[in-house]
Amino acid sequence: MTDLAIVFGLVFMLICIAIFLLHSSYIGRVTLLDWSVLGIGGIYGGGWALVAYVTRAGGNSFWEKWLLPSDHLYPLHTLCSIILVGVIYLGWLFAGPLRIKSHKRSKAPLMQNDYRLYRAGWMLLILALVMQWLYTYAYGGYIGALDYSASIRSAIFTVNNPLSFLRPFGGLAFFSSFLFFGLWLGGCNRRGIKIGFVLAFVFSIYILFSWLGRIGFLVFLATFVLGVLLAKRVRPLSLLAGGCLIMLLILIGAYQVSVWFNFKEANNVFLFMARELSFPFASFFAQLDAGEHLFRAFKDLLVAPVYLLPSSLWTNWVDDVSQINTTLIMGAPKGEAGVTGGIPVDLITLGLMQASGAGIAVVGFLFGIGLRLIQFFVDSIRNPGVRAVFESYIALKISVLAIFYAQPSLVVSSNIALIAAIFIIVLNTRMPRIRLFRRLGHVDSMGARIHQG
Repeated sequence: MTDLAIVFGLVFMLICIAIFLLHSSYIGRVTLLDWSVLGIGGIYGGGWALVAYVTRAGGNSFWEKWLLPSDHLYPLHTLCSIILVGVIYLGWLFAGPLRIKSHKRSKAPLMQNDYRLYRAGWMLLILALVMQWLYTYAYGGYIGALDYSASIRSAIFTVNNPLSFLRPFGGLAFFSSFLFFGLWLGGCNRRGIKIGFVLAFVFSIYILFSWLGRIGFLVFLATFVLGVLLAKRVRPLSLLAGGCLIMLLILIGAYQVSVWFNFKEANNVFLFMARELSFPFASFFAQLDAGEHLFRAFKDLLVAPVYLLPSSLWTNWVDDVSQINTTLIMGAPKGEAGVTGGIPVDLITLGLMQASGAGIAVVGFLFGIGLRLIQFFVDSIRNPGVRAVFESYIALKISVLAIFYAQPSLVVSSNIALIAAIFIIVLNTRMPRIRLFRRLGHVDSMGARIHQG
């Protein structure tokens, strides 16, 4: 049955690649839907083939106790993957009629919008600096926060910080750098854009280093590369090759970072990739075998907005679906009985835990709607460079990674900075000109200077 699972996985990956090419070629562009289909094919197709092969060969000892006994159910996971692709596409189509309401473009001149994006870039950077300074005050400032991050990973000590809820807003610097870089890609050559980009980029690297996130760091860097490809409007086939290469480099980069910092042991990159990609399948078969959490009645989706609040307000009364999954697989939730890490929940397992097979269909359908609504927002950005960079980030962070790490607590909390950045950008692009900016000259002439440098 393992050989059949490998074949099914590879065939499914090829089907997803074909769907990516056919859909993107038909509409003349690559959308967030296409990136999700490609990600599903990579994770549940090629990734599953690698996991099954390495596990059978005895190179995946940690996960084999959940995978090997379920070999007779391997085709069921591929069937669920096919259903997921179908319902995501249906959700995408269903959200199409919402386009008129969600795709409202600003009537302001293009250069005026560029100026407002430029203004939003500086606002995001200043807010990131201030928020991070307030957050790190309890740890002794910016440098002290780095030491504290290392101590958390080593479980040396903890500090009670009443402003810990400000931590995610340091990520506003990411979107400041995306705005400045996108303006430059869109043909704006003002010196302030270059200075702003350098400052935002350097501060973003500091933020990522303090968060100690391997994937987040790699996604941040990959955003600029994919953004350039999108800005140049290369053909879908070239984007397919570039996107696959970027995703592969992210996995290889995660392996190298793990080796350098001794986070996880692995003899080679293939064993590392198999172990990192195993949890979606182990979680699926473990939940299916236990049968205790297959009818949560979409509770995890309904409570998702509470994750925008500080964790101290919801930790005691909201049971995170990831903690439930961790308890089943590890024997205890994260932070208890020696369990130091959590087991995330992927999109298929999340749906399975809501209403069994029907839950997978509903969760996939809602995910497709969400992708379409986000696509409307991205398409409403008039500057082509800014639009390309933001679409690049969302494609990597949401279209692909949200399939892999789908628990609402992580999806919401890890995108708080994105939500705040969108709010600030929309506020700036819709905000009428006020007296403070009249002193800088007429907005249109300011926009011209942004383009001319």
